[in-house]
Order: sequence, then C-alpha cells, then structure tokens
Amino acid sequence: MLLEYKKAFALDYDISHYDAKDMLIHDLLAEQANDSNSSMFREDITNIMSGRQASKGKHGYDHDTLNIEIKPKNFTGKSKLNAGGQFTDFTWARDAKYSKDNVTMSVSGFNHGKLVFILEFDYNHPTFRGRIQEQLKRLLPNGDEKNRYVRSASFTFNHFKDAKIDVKYISPDISKHQHCIVGPLYTYLRDYDING
Repeated sequence: MLLEYKKAFALDYDISHYDAKDMLIHDLLAEQANDSNSSMFREDITNIMSGRQASKGKHGYDHDTLNIEIKPKNFTGKSKLNAGGQFTDFTWARDAKYSKDNVTMSVSGFNHGKLVFILEFDYNHPTFRGRIQEQLKRLLPNGDEKNRYVRSASFTFNHFKDAKIDVKYISPDISKHQHCIVGPLYTYLRDYDING
C-alpha cells in the first residue's frame, strides 16, 4: 500500500479525491522525497518504475538480487538535472568489481520529488568507464593505497550519451520540467519522447 502512495506522489497523480489521512501520508512522502540526506524514496521509485521491486537492503548494490547502481538526483531549485551522479570513496578495486559484475547504471531525475526520467546503461560503456578511470588515475595514480580514495568520482549525461541507453521512463509532461534540465539532456528526452 505504501508503494502505491509513493508512486502516486512521484508520478504527480491527481489527489483531489484524497481524504485527510491520505493528505497526511502525501505530506509525509513530500518530506521524504525531498530529503537531501536520503535518497531511499527516489531509489525505490526508480526500481519500481523500471519494473523491479524496491530494495530491502541498505548496502551494496541498489537492488537485492540484481547488480543495479541507482543514481537519483532531485532538483530543488539549485543545480539542474544533468543525468549525473557520483561514487563516493571510490577505488580501483571497486571499479574492477563493478566491471566484473556487469553493473547496470540507473540514472533518474526528479523535480521536487516528482519523477522526470530514468535512463539505464552499462557501467562498462567505454566513455563512461573512461571518465571514472580518468579520476582514479589522477587521484590514485599508483593504484589503491590504504586510507586513500577518490572522494567523489563524478559523471554527467555527456559521459554516457553515446551508450546504448535503455529509457525506462520519461515524464509525459517533459516540457513542464524544461527549466530544471540542462539543454542537451532536455533535447534528448524531448526528442526521444516525440520519436519513441
């Protein structure tokens, strides 16, 4: 039941028929969806809208049985959505594990907690992985060292736009979100939505 409420919030369903109890749940979900310290709501919605169950675990990959790495971003009036993300405390060993595990990257964008898009691609895509390894080479040039990490290995849409992208979701009102999406990504989403 809670997942249905989450989905209704994230997909911006009409809530005019909600009673007082429903409105309270909706308001609590709004707080959770926009909590900058937690991405669990956004990860759950990304999994659900991609045809998977929400994860019950809190560590490791972002699905309980599949090698999925979810990077959800939420626009709240500051940085625009660029289909980017970051890996914290990254190492060569972790890069090798992701590669060996054939991790699927799942990048989602939200506008004040409302789902805008979900794009998925292969971690091993050369341009994307090259971006991650470029940062590893710069900060860990001699390989992994004890107590040293790449604090934030980042990427954007530019680093996987030439990959085979599996589009899991695009808001049917994508133009309503243009103000919160960087230009090239918005063009991609708009054109994909038009051309299917």
